[in-house]
Amino acid sequence: MMTTNGDLSEAVRIIDAIRPHLAGKPAPVQGAALADLLATWLAGHFADSPTATTRLRATLLREHMVTVRKLIPENEREILRRQATH
Repeated sequence: MMTTNGDLSEAVRIIDAIRPHLAGKPAPVQGAALADLLATWLAGHFADSPTATTRLRATLLREHMVTVRKLIPENEREILRRQATH
C-alpha cells in the first residue's frame, strides 16, 4: 500500500529496474522469480506468535492479490499499446 508520492516514485524506480531482468524470459522463469520475491517479502513479516504470524502473512497475501488484480487491466493496456507500436 503506497502511503506517499515518494513511496510511489520509489516503487516505480524499483519496477523499472527489475522489468528488464524479466523481459523476454519464459513465463515459468518470470513466475519463479516473482514468487521467490513475494515469499521473501512475506517471510519478513512477523507477529507476536507463530499463529499470529501465519494470520498476518495470509492477510498480507490476500491484500496483495487484491492489488495485483486491480493492476492487471492497466498493465494489459500498456502491453497491448507497446505491441501496437512495434
